Amino acid sequence: MRMWMIDPKLMCQQHILGEHSEIHKHKHNFEKGHSIAGRRGLIEPQAMQARHDQLAAYMNHKSPYEMPDLSGYDLTGFVVDREESLRELCRRCPDCRAKIERIG
Repeated sequence: MRMWMIDPKLMCQQHILGEHSEIHKHKHNFEKGHSIAGRRGLIEPQAMQARHDQLAAYMNHKSPYEMPDLSGYDLTGFVVDREESLRELCRRCPDCRAKIERIG
């Protein structure tokens, strides 16, 4: 799972849908208490509700998301570097790169 945490206007449809879908799919990891230690720097669990809502609004998509209880997690270091996300999307995806160059 990865959260890009950048303006959806700068992302291609595939990456928007992928991030939105992964937020939903991985909610159970938090509910089951699975380890997320390997995701440090890739996700912001404390921002999942806001990020989901941002992506859903951008897509004009009605999909409820209820924030799981994160009280059992040490969320130290779970911050996504937005600049690194922009660079990585540009490297990985020509469609995102084109949008970032055009809009960003």
